[in-house]
Amino acid sequence: MMRTLYLVIFTLCCVVAHATDFVGYWKGEVMNLPIVFHITNHNGQYSATLSSPSQGAVDIACDKTLISADSISIEIASLGIRYDGVMQADGKAITGTFIQGMALKLTLTPATAQDAAIVRPQDPKPPFIYNAHEVTFANEDITLSATLTTPSPIFSPTSPAVVLVTGSGAQNRDEEIMGHRPFAVIADYLTRAGIAVLRYDDRGVGGSSQGKTTDTTLDFASDAIAAVNFLKSQPDINPAAVGILGHSEGGSIALIAAASMPDDIAFAISLAGVAVKGRDAMIEQNHMIARASGRELPADISQSVTDMFWAIDTITDNDALGFKIREIMTKAATHSSSQIDQSVTVMTSPWYSAFIRLDMAQYLPLVKCPVLALNGQWDIQVGAEQNLNAIKQAIPTAQTIEYPRLNHMFQESASLSQSLSYGNIQQTISPTVLSDIVKFIIATTKNAKSTR
Repeated sequence: MMRTLYLVIFTLCCVVAHATDFVGYWKGEVMNLPIVFHITNHNGQYSATLSSPSQGAVDIACDKTLISADSISIEIASLGIRYDGVMQADGKAITGTFIQGMALKLTLTPATAQDAAIVRPQDPKPPFIYNAHEVTFANEDITLSATLTTPSPIFSPTSPAVVLVTGSGAQNRDEEIMGHRPFAVIADYLTRAGIAVLRYDDRGVGGSSQGKTTDTTLDFASDAIAAVNFLKSQPDINPAAVGILGHSEGGSIALIAAASMPDDIAFAISLAGVAVKGRDAMIEQNHMIARASGRELPADISQSVTDMFWAIDTITDNDALGFKIREIMTKAATHSSSQIDQSVTVMTSPWYSAFIRLDMAQYLPLVKCPVLALNGQWDIQVGAEQNLNAIKQAIPTAQTIEYPRLNHMFQESASLSQSLSYGNIQQTISPTVLSDIVKFIIATTKNAKSTR
């Protein structure tokens, strides 16, 4: 998923005399933007994170620092950022200068974890009228840590249930991004409506086992299938009414899981899931990003983009693929050598190349359960028209909805440009989307007879 930050943040690592004076939370303002440093000491190794709550940035690892006696110097050379400060004698303030293009006075004062936190209006708040259980389940040698929320006894003793699957990148069970916790909001809303929800930490996140560097979307789909099977085994869950909901890559996974277990899953919900070949989705994404800035891709750049993703799709030898990527990007003359190096590393990685080659047309015709596919009009990561059309063609019975003025996170905003700054939007997910999800699950599972 795209992450846009306008204040960049650094990772402290230094052991010096009196460094413990700096341990803790420190807050200040740069151009009226609150920032909070959190400096910690682990076995003599100092590190820090920085949060900018108003920009949706929380606990971003810092880059480097120098601490000497009562002085601290933090620098990010690539972005021209530097902060030089001095601890005051009473230990209650660090006074200094923040430099990024211009020099600004910045005083940091003691803060708390609450100062660094982002409180969104839809974040779940007590009293909770449902039960929350910390659970684990296994997928062969992988253990996944999860939260299972189950409705209170006023509902049926055997509830319908849904597994939530996150988008690309290692994410926690709340799919946390820029201070938003969409899966926590979805789980709270659905469980209050009588639907049990299982949401889990991805491999290598939170309490879940570390994955392998060779893991691909299909490996993550096997985790989702294991989650469905776990839910079906729970005593207060109706095993005939268990489905799966995924966002972004998770939406693709929901459809792959439904195709893989056609007789054992009650429904599948895709929130902005890719439903075409990864290659074609990424080519279209590049065009949508350009259109969002008010222009079309120039013909030569468009050709380079097409050539790039076709190369990843068809060249299976990594050395040959890396050479081809370098050739295309060098010819385009729009990237520095370091950017090209980084692109080669990413685009030849097992997950990325496998995603580009993943063809959803192999899976969609195998889906037999009811499907709800949702996309936002202003989603420039997974195009609504391209992917909803693919689902409708392959699964004629699927319900598809394109929501006006919603982005990739299903947030409402006043304009396309505003919709691209996820962290600056206070809403986590449109209430209309939440309501439509509940209506679909209840309608789909109302006649599902429990086998218990």
